[in-house]
Amino acid sequence: MQIKSFLLIALAATCSVSASAQKNKKKSKKQAKKALVQATPKHEAVDGKTFSYALGIAQGPSLKQYLQYQLKVDSAYIDYFVKGMTDNLTEAQRMQQKAYAAGLQIAEMNMKNLPEISKAACGKADSVYVDQKEFERALAQVLLGQTTAMNADSAAKVVEKQFQYQQDVYKQANLAWLEANKQLKGVKILPSGLQYRVLTAGKGPVATDSTEVEVHYEGKLIDGTVFDSSYKRNQPATFRPDQVIKGWREALTLLPEGTVVDLYIPSELGYGERGSGQHIPGNSTLIFKVEILKVKNDAAKK
Repeated sequence: MQIKSFLLIALAATCSVSASAQKNKKKSKKQAKKALVQATPKHEAVDGKTFSYALGIAQGPSLKQYLQYQLKVDSAYIDYFVKGMTDNLTEAQRMQQKAYAAGLQIAEMNMKNLPEISKAACGKADSVYVDQKEFERALAQVLLGQTTAMNADSAAKVVEKQFQYQQDVYKQANLAWLEANKQLKGVKILPSGLQYRVLTAGKGPVATDSTEVEVHYEGKLIDGTVFDSSYKRNQPATFRPDQVIKGWREALTLLPEGTVVDLYIPSELGYGERGSGQHIPGNSTLIFKVEILKVKNDAAKK
């Protein structure tokens, strides 16, 4: 009896679940139908040709700015760009035009870079020591697989020979400059070779290696080329003496706050034979005007 009752209850529960599922299924269909009705677009579709034209008009101003400011296309020659964009070229023609454009790009790079190479080779960026036409003639021979007057190893030795010669000339010129500078009134020479001339004597504290020092400064080479200046940035610099080149370190731990000084730093107390970046060649004597604005609390005591 109990088993029969249990079976009846289980059957009733099954029927109830089935009925509920059917009810939910019908409800879901109604909701889906309702949702489908609500998703019907309120606006009419635009034909593809009209959409494409409108897209071009909308993107035109941005492309114009990109061409002008990023690709540096002169507006006077914009019709050439349009021709390149719209011409129906074959794949081979496109590859030819792409190669030609790459050649123009390299030619422009050569015009920008050769003056710096010329400066490294003969000391003058504005000289005609490096002949662009001759340089590009040699490049063309290599690229086209033509016979050249020298092989790559021999060419590299010729280039290195000239660079080494100019480095020697530059080094001797910087040493001669320091020798002449020793004779100037007020110039003092330290055992390390550092030369300095005090313009304004300071009366404040003197920094240690771990002291933060606030300074204004301008650095230049013996030919007057300015390579760094906090004055131009209108922002003093702050650092510790143990964070800078040897010449600066020695001066900052010698001269008190309030000092204004000219420093004449031999290359061995500066950036040595390697130099620094594009603006400070190897073996450069560094000339700095320095104002020691503030000697702060010793960081080691904090």
